[in-house]
Amino acid sequence: MKKVVLFPATLCLLLFLTAFRPYAEVELIKKRVLSERVEILIPKGFEVMSEQQMDFNYARAQSRPSVIYTNSKEASLAFTYTDNTADQDMIDIYAANFYKTYTKQFKEAKWFGNGIKEVSGRKVGYLELMKPELGHEVYQLIFFTDVEGKLLMCTFTCADRQKPEWETVAKQIMSSFRTNE
Repeated sequence: MKKVVLFPATLCLLLFLTAFRPYAEVELIKKRVLSERVEILIPKGFEVMSEQQMDFNYARAQSRPSVIYTNSKEASLAFTYTDNTADQDMIDIYAANFYKTYTKQFKEAKWFGNGIKEVSGRKVGYLELMKPELGHEVYQLIFFTDVEGKLLMCTFTCADRQKPEWETVAKQIMSSFRTNE
């Protein structure tokens, strides 16, 4: 009789624990991007977005990223190597200006953080927010630093509902950033 009572209780406990298990870990692999200028961890399975897809996605944008890694629109990591002059002393100024610009442009954004971090011995500015985009909310972690005298901006993006799965991964990506200077 006790076996009959224990089985349903054990089954309920197992279902409860399965429902609340953490998201599966995302495997990260080391990649060299932007003509080997940068080394960074990128989620396994992310592929470079085709030129045609980038043209379509950024047809109306003022500028488009240099390269985008994605996993079929679930999440993406974009690298924009700008023509803007930059060095380590300018990262604080860029961080303040980007924060000011984003708070004006996205008044309804929810902010999780912004500022400067030291990553691999370099100043890296960052903005972390949830903002409206094309009728829904997206989570973004934008981080930037100087590479060979120019500003490099990296943007990790995913849908708001996927933030719990990708937020830690995005921060691991930012923390893995290294320049090959």
